[in-house]
Amino acid sequence: MSKKLRRAIKLCTLLTVFLLMLFRAWTESYVFCEHGRLASGAVYLRTGDFFPFHVNPPLVSLAAAVPSMVMGANPPNLMLLSITSLMRIEGILGESFVEANPNHFLLVFAGRCVCILLSLFGLLALLRRAPTMYRASTPILILFLLGFLPYFLGFGSVINSDVISAVFGGIAVSLFIGWLRHPDRSRMLCAGIALGLAELTKFTLILFYPLFLVMFLFFAPKSRKSAQIGFRSRLLQFAGICAMSLVVINLGYLFEGTGRPLRSFHFQTKLLTGKPAPSGDKAPAVGNRFDGSGNRAERGLGYLPMPLPVNYIQGIDTQRLDFERGLPSYLRGKWSNHGWFGYYFYALLIKNPLGTIGILVLAVFCSLFLKGYNAPWREEVLTLLPGIAILLFVSCQTGFSKHSRYIIPALPFFIVWMSKVGRAFTPELKAVSPTSSRVVRVLTVFFVVWSIGSSLWVYPHSIAYFNELAALIPTPEDPYYPKPEPEKRSVCKIVRGALDAGPLNGPRHLLDSNIDWGQDILGLERWCRSHPEITEMKTILSGSYPVKETGIPSAGYPPVEPEPGWYALSVNFLYDEQKSYRYFLNFRPAAVIGYTIYVYHITQEEIRRGGAPNRE
Repeated sequence: MSKKLRRAIKLCTLLTVFLLMLFRAWTESYVFCEHGRLASGAVYLRTGDFFPFHVNPPLVSLAAAVPSMVMGANPPNLMLLSITSLMRIEGILGESFVEANPNHFLLVFAGRCVCILLSLFGLLALLRRAPTMYRASTPILILFLLGFLPYFLGFGSVINSDVISAVFGGIAVSLFIGWLRHPDRSRMLCAGIALGLAELTKFTLILFYPLFLVMFLFFAPKSRKSAQIGFRSRLLQFAGICAMSLVVINLGYLFEGTGRPLRSFHFQTKLLTGKPAPSGDKAPAVGNRFDGSGNRAERGLGYLPMPLPVNYIQGIDTQRLDFERGLPSYLRGKWSNHGWFGYYFYALLIKNPLGTIGILVLAVFCSLFLKGYNAPWREEVLTLLPGIAILLFVSCQTGFSKHSRYIIPALPFFIVWMSKVGRAFTPELKAVSPTSSRVVRVLTVFFVVWSIGSSLWVYPHSIAYFNELAALIPTPEDPYYPKPEPEKRSVCKIVRGALDAGPLNGPRHLLDSNIDWGQDILGLERWCRSHPEITEMKTILSGSYPVKETGIPSAGYPPVEPEPGWYALSVNFLYDEQKSYRYFLNFRPAAVIGYTIYVYHITQEEIRRGGAPNRE
């Protein structure tokens, strides 16, 4: 394949992914926290106060808010900043921003466009660095697998940090590996800046500091350049990378509170207060184990000046509080007041296209049994280690398990490693192993087409994507999960039902942002406009978009016992822990909006014939 053809394929694919993400950004209502992120970014730019939404670093919110400020958006009520507690205020700040700006959806769309550009810029930069990260990789294959991934299309087109942190984290790792191979000051500077920018996208990537140290000490590739530089010089350059990243982090926060002694902070978590973590919705006990009340070592540490901004440290503490206190979590039909270690492994199994999983299996097979697909063992370790570390790190946080999107930053590393199957398309392997390389090529094309086709079938409802296993893997029996009598369907409806089976069975496995984050409220509005005969509909919907500003004829919440009328319910409430609306599963929906909102038209006759499930 010529360079011009490869360049044309990359350009066309990137343009296609951009248009797909742009269409989603325009047609879907904003999801939880999006308006809060935008409002917080507006506050950052206007006041320099980084307390709003301090549970996430500010880079994404800052970037998304720039178009709003250029467009002359009104700020949220700044009096809310006078709240002195450590409570999270991004929700009420977002509501205030919506009330202050009648064109709030246009502002959110503009912020989404910035996030899309950041995601695609990061993806393009990652593709340019991928051959350095893993010499056997095929950038076009990486682009196909990552660009059309439902996680990427879904969460990359909203104001959210998961996809941006994934590509920026990949860039930081690739530049760091480049420095490991050829340590010099210019590469040191680039790696430090990239690491700092990655840290400004998501707190999870703080894991990179100990991870980079392990990579430096045990897995640094041997090269002539590194052999010429002594260990002491390389260690000083490693320290320079960390120092440069801290400078970038502080610049992102405008050095807000940098240098404050540790004893001056107000913490909430058991780790940093030494007090028991609160349960449920109880307010945490604010304190600081380093304020002089602890042992001698803790008192001494309390006087150390912190090299990080105050709200960076405070944000990590506030985010950890949710994991310590525990939150209601759902997995495979069961609710719990805590999470599960295997939650993210299970989510990866059913939330990624089976074609992508097929590529993974093929890559493992090629690594174990075929020659010519493996890089030197250090390259293999350096490529996989960050993804494995992130996966294990988030899996160990078992206080709650609600959002499989937390694992998105690990995906680029696995996909880069999987792309080794692209070696089958090189002339070297075609000549050395013509039969095996032909089989690998055929399987690779088959799995890539399956992966992209499966993703595009569910598009634009990519957040709600589940693969075919969601319809095949059994879940524990639940007497509160009744099913209406099957209706007679045409062949076309049967085929479409089979293709839709993954996301339609998704709520039996996972809920919350795994399927419904409030993205289909505008879709319900469009459906209602096409059914003018509906003059009143009782609704209970997930999300932050104000239903009162839509054309949905909403008239309060659905009753807890079946009554005749029109209803629209988020799938999160259909399968809610309280089981208040589980009786709707006795009835066949009149429509399903984006796999997330179920519309019912219940008549008195249907109530007499079907009734509600028996309750104890």
